[in-house]
Amino acid sequence: MTDAATDLRRHLGMLLGQGRAADAVALLTTRSQAGDAAAQYELGLWRLYGQCVERDPSAALDLFRDAAAQHHPEAVAAEIALLGNGMAGTVDPLAAQARVAALAASDPFYRHQQDLLEQIAAAPLPPAEVLSVDPDIRFYSDFLPPALCDHVMEAARARLAPSFVIDPVSRQRVPHPVRTSHGANFGPVDEDCIINAINRRIAAVTGTDWRAGEMLHVLRYTPGQQYRLHHDGLPNVSNQRQWTAIVYLNHGFDGGATDFPLLGLDVAPRRGGLLVFANTHGDGAIDPRTRHEGKPVDTGEKWVATRWIRTRPWSPWDEAPAR
Repeated sequence: MTDAATDLRRHLGMLLGQGRAADAVALLTTRSQAGDAAAQYELGLWRLYGQCVERDPSAALDLFRDAAAQHHPEAVAAEIALLGNGMAGTVDPLAAQARVAALAASDPFYRHQQDLLEQIAAAPLPPAEVLSVDPDIRFYSDFLPPALCDHVMEAARARLAPSFVIDPVSRQRVPHPVRTSHGANFGPVDEDCIINAINRRIAAVTGTDWRAGEMLHVLRYTPGQQYRLHHDGLPNVSNQRQWTAIVYLNHGFDGGATDFPLLGLDVAPRRGGLLVFANTHGDGAIDPRTRHEGKPVDTGEKWVATRWIRTRPWSPWDEAPAR
């Protein structure tokens, strides 16, 4: 981020801290209309998420494009991400990948992304190892090439945060009672072409609509951390988490198996492997047999990427993903 962009964000933060949201919006609007790329990018984020202004994804994409035309790096990435995932109303993954290919000619960052896209496109979909027929639990060895696993971990590393929930009484953030790891989401502007391709690959092996998946969520466990016994199904929702897909991203740790105690099934993590299991019965009711836990890590770090797949297409604008 440039010094000018940092100063802009500092000024906006000051205005918002003083309760002067209207002045902050006016500042961004004026500077955006004057062709300030940093302001166009910030206003694009506000339009995308509905911060202080009416949410308008189409206008957000236009603002990102204007800033990207001036080679604003975050705007370039945001435009590519939104084209790939369709969260701004226009979905064109081929156009997103074409942008990456064009940038790869002169930018090492996008050259690396292009190489990863070629790797995942060339990797055949692996066959399923059936661990349980009823409930449906499957494992796919070598689902993700090692370089793709590394990319997911590195892309998530800077945004990792301790797992918290909001206490329903105090409304304060408190440590998550079930998950003691650090986690990170790949939100709409964070989902680069690599993450988008992984999400589509998960959809391909599960036979689901790629739009039905929640944001890819990365978890890192250090020694002693775990995901206590829980079920991924959600109470009182009309669009249930029908499937869970877990990609094991690394090796070099001990412990951390995924255990289904009611089934007597213990799944050992294998780098690049994908574990898929059904959270519901055929009628859509939660299947209690797939309660599971991520056992404590004994040594090293365990990294996984989880995608919860709904019954129907899902959008972060519909409802916040429960954790």
